Amino acid sequence: MRFDADPVDIGKPDTVTWTNAALRGLLIVLYFIVATVWLPDRVLRLGAVAESSAMIRDLLVLVVWGAGLVGGLWMMRTAQRRGLI
Repeated sequence: MRFDADPVDIGKPDTVTWTNAALRGLLIVLYFIVATVWLPDRVLRLGAVAESSAMIRDLLVLVVWGAGLVGGLWMMRTAQRRGLI
């Protein structure tokens, strides 16, 4: 197996301002806070969920949390492929 140390031309890189990068990062952080903290907490406080057994509550919150996490990772990967982030 051979590894070349020569740089590879991948085209002109996009220029991103600090403000644009900070806003994109803030948007990502806010999404993950909402999807993995706020939304599962809201689901946990719903009347039907709050009155169910502990096992059912835990499973429902786990599904909501996992969907938020996986959805966020998928959206970040899709945005990366499209060159948005």
